[in-house]
Amino acid sequence: NIKKITSSMKMVSAAKFTRAEKALKPARVYGDGATSLYERNEFESEAGKQLNIAVSSDRGLCGGVHSAIAKHIRAANNEKAVESLIVIGDKVKMMLSKQLGVAFVVTYSNV
Repeated sequence: NIKKITSSMKMVSAAKFTRAEKALKPARVYGDGATSLYERNEFESEAGKQLNIAVSSDRGLCGGVHSAIAKHIRAANNEKAVESLIVIGDKVKMMLSKQLGVAFVVTYSNV
C-alpha cells in the first residue's frame, strides 16, 4: 500500500511540476530582460566602485517587497558606502532618497 501511495504522489507532483513549468515560460522574457540590463549597462565604472540597481514598482500593495529592497540596499551601504545607485520605481526611491539620495546616478519611474 505504501508503494502505491508513494507512486501516486510522484505522479501528482510530476503533473504539478509540468503545469508550473508551462506557467513559468511566459515569465522568462522578464527574467531575460533583467539579465540583459545587468550585463549591458551603459554606465562607466571606475576602479573600485560598485554600481547598485534597485528595482521596484511605482505603486501597489507590495510593501514587503519594497521594504526588503530598501533594507538590502541599506545593509550594503553599512558594509561599504554605496557610491552609485540606479533606482527604478518610485517606492524604493522615496524610501532611500533621504539616506542615499546623493548616490543616485539616475532614477526611472512609470516603467
